[in-house]
Amino acid sequence: MIAAKPEKKQLTIELFAFLAITFATTYLLEFFVIMQEGSGILSSKWMLIPMYIPAVGAILCMVGFRSTALTRESKQFLAMFLLASAVTLVEGLYQPLLGTIGPFPLLTAIISVAAFLMVLILSMRASGRRSLADAKLSFGHNYRYYLIIPVIFSVLFILGYFMSSMLGLSFPTMEYNPGSFFVFIGMYLMTFIIAWPKYFGEEYGWRFYLQDRVFALFGVYPGVVLVGIVWGLWHLPLMLVGLNFPDNPLAGNIVYIGWTIILGIIYSYAVLKTRSIWIAVLLHALTDSFINTGNALIADANILVAFLPILLLMGICAAVLIRSRVWKDETAGGNIEKPSSV
Repeated sequence: MIAAKPEKKQLTIELFAFLAITFATTYLLEFFVIMQEGSGILSSKWMLIPMYIPAVGAILCMVGFRSTALTRESKQFLAMFLLASAVTLVEGLYQPLLGTIGPFPLLTAIISVAAFLMVLILSMRASGRRSLADAKLSFGHNYRYYLIIPVIFSVLFILGYFMSSMLGLSFPTMEYNPGSFFVFIGMYLMTFIIAWPKYFGEEYGWRFYLQDRVFALFGVYPGVVLVGIVWGLWHLPLMLVGLNFPDNPLAGNIVYIGWTIILGIIYSYAVLKTRSIWIAVLLHALTDSFINTGNALIADANILVAFLPILLLMGICAAVLIRSRVWKDETAGGNIEKPSSV
């Protein structure tokens, strides 16, 4: 925890630099692909790239503004993340360089696992935890919440899917098969140690770099809503070509912004509670696994009416969490890494 807050002018510069890099890069890429492929972008291999952009933008800003959170250990891990991301994209866009292991390119798996083990080993030592703490790269504290929050989150998410199915709000895109649903969710969890970079790629930008600055500038309550809105609008090019609820695009995209605010509250609460980005990375991975698998095997929640039970349950969860004392503690604590230029 750092007592002194960076000056608001400096934070504002950092905030807008990050937003400019992240949005400009993402929008230019996605609009270019849309011009080439139209709505085919939603299944295009080029959509492997955007999930890494927020973290890359955050790292560029941290380097450019000489953030004191960039200790030797945090630089080592972030360099490994960038290497894992680059290899993942090369192998995903073209072909595996060393063959495959299951569904994963072998080299991608090796580097991703090595990077994850690096941060895990560093976090086992007190000195390592301290060196990673300001960048929120250690596993923080309150370790029990790594179990409590994901379990509650998962139960509500899964319950929402089964409610949609039981109420007959939609059919799955493949075949109703709860057994296979849980098997695939288990497989997603087992491969998290390989697949984590793409989720880290978003969360390090949103729930670390953006969140810290927005909270310091606007306060935690307006800030967490603003982070959710920014996160939702970052998807705008894809929203315009039918990413969300193509049966009802206008209402659906409004609901989607509400959804990113709700998820943002839950993710941010988890980060504040643990002082670590890793729990948000895990929750993002769970979210994608539930949506991908649930739509196929339980109920198609990309139909707006079928999504409402999930939205309701997660909204209730967010409403409960927003009343936690952790938000007031964040307001009092001023927990943000301080750039050396201030």
